Amino acid sequence: MAEARTFESNTDAFEFACEHLDSSLKDGKAVLAIVLGVQGRMCSVKIANAEDKTIPAGSLNELLGRPDLTHVCFSAMLDDKVPNLAAGDLVMYTTMPELAAVGKSTIAGTIIAKVGPHYTARSGWQRHAEPRAEVQQQPPDPNAAS
Repeated sequence: MAEARTFESNTDAFEFACEHLDSSLKDGKAVLAIVLGVQGRMCSVKIANAEDKTIPAGSLNELLGRPDLTHVCFSAMLDDKVPNLAAGDLVMYTTMPELAAVGKSTIAGTIIAKVGPHYTARSGWQRHAEPRAEVQQQPPDPNAAS
C-alpha cells in the first residue's frame, strides 16, 4: 500500500477504508464513516466495514424505514470540537467499548473529528482544518462616552 493517498472524492476514500483498513471498533478505536444526514448536533453515519461498502441514499425517514441497512448509526453525537457537518462528509466515528464488545456498535456513537480524503499509513486520515474566522474590528461608536 502506498505511504500516502489522496482520493478524488469522499466516496472513493470510504470505499478504500472498507476494502483495505481495519474497521474494528473494539477498545474504543475510531474508524472512518461517511455522514448520511445531520440534525443539529446529531447525525447518521455509515461506518466503514469490509462486509458492505455501499453508501445508502435517501432522506433520514427513508433510511430509518429500511430494515436491510447494516453498519449505520442513526444516533451519532458530534464532539464539541467537531464543526458543523453535511451529508457526504467524512468523519471519525467511535462507540463505547462495551457496545462494540457485544456487537451493538451502531446503537450510539460519537463523531470525534471531521476528516478529508487524504490517508497516510503513519498518521491515518487527515483531520479537517476549519478556516480561521477573521476578526473584524468594530468601528468606534461615535455616541459612546469617552
